[in-house]
Parts: sequence; C-alpha cells; structure tokens
Amino acid sequence: MEIKKFRNNYGLELITTSHKEIALGDLVWAPLIGAPGFSHPGMPGNIYTAFLDAGLIDENEYTLFKKESAEIELIPALFADRNVDVSSALITELQHPVLGSVEGNFKLEAISKFKFDELQVRIMNDLLRVKIDQSLEQMKEKRWKDYVGRIRRVHMITQLYYGSIKLIVEKSLSGSLDAALEKSSTKLLSRLEGSKSVEYAFSHDELPFAMRIEQVRSFNG
Repeated sequence: MEIKKFRNNYGLELITTSHKEIALGDLVWAPLIGAPGFSHPGMPGNIYTAFLDAGLIDENEYTLFKKESAEIELIPALFADRNVDVSSALITELQHPVLGSVEGNFKLEAISKFKFDELQVRIMNDLLRVKIDQSLEQMKEKRWKDYVGRIRRVHMITQLYYGSIKLIVEKSLSGSLDAALEKSSTKLLSRLEGSKSVEYAFSHDELPFAMRIEQVRSFNG
C-alpha cells in the first residue's frame, strides 16, 4: 500500500523514519505531498517544549507532561483487518531496523510482501488532551506571537501504532535472506515455509510504524 492509499484507508500516516523515541505530543510538519517531517525551521520537537519555551510551564511540569505521555499503555488496535500490508515499493523508504539489518546482504526489492501484524496502539487519553488544550488556550491569550509563529500550522501526534513485522519472499530467494539474517542481530520470531514463498516474522513493539496526527490550531481536549 502506498503512503497516499494508506492515509486514505486508515486516516493515519506511515512513519517512514526509524525513530523509537517518537512519542505522543511530538510535533510534525505535514506537507501537501509526501510523508510528514519531524523537523522544520522554528518548530519545537513536541508540544511540551513549546509550552516550556513560552514560559507557560516550568521544567518540573515539562517532565511530568513527558512522563504522562510515555506511561500511556498499549492496547489492541481496532482495525477491520488483523494486519496492515505495505507496498513493496515503499520498503526502501520505511528505514525500519529489521530492513536495515539485512540491507546490503539482501536486495530489499526482492521482498514480495511486507506487513504489520498483532496491531497495538497508544492513544493520548482525555486527561492529557484537556491539559494540553488548556495550555494552548493560555498560549493563545498570553503568547500569541509564539503560538502563531511556531506551532499554529503544525500537527501533533495523538496516536501511535505498533506491530510485529512480517516479510514474505519467494522460496527461491529465501536462502539469501536466511544468510543475511545470520549476519544480523535481528531476532526472528518464526519462519513459515510454504510451497511458493517463505514468511518471516519479527517482533518490534518499541518502534511505531504509523501515527494519527491532529492540527494544533483545531485541537480540542
């Protein structure tokens, strides 16, 4: 599935940059075309940094905000399908550690299917949303220039999606992938061999593959 089709089907954004430190409350720049970016001139890394820089919260409150975001538990994601397929044409763009561990020893273009299974999600809870909304209202009232100049046009991550990774390759190419995996430190969960293809499953519950983002200017707690 391509990025645009993924967005239209799920209302989510694929995370094409391997980054396990991504957290709820992080800010992203969403261009009209292509994947969102995690950096942009003048844009803070997360909404809490924006509040801190504007003098609306202190270092202790900033730490509590970050801690509250990090401690939100993973729950099963309610997708209609049990897995999410990604177009093989996107594999080289995803920069996922599982893919990076075999790249160089195996041609990623040879992967016929790439999907995420056992889907879980971390969702910003109502209490945190209300706190952020209150601080945004204070920022609009007291630090309008900071609000307009730094965060009004950006998006905020409010949901993060995780899942185990499955690669499917033609049986004739499985020997090359087996050899590449032996040279990597990636832990293989399972290897299922069919008549025409082989499915490899890996676990990576620390790295989100997709996110839901909301415009800061229309955010409502």
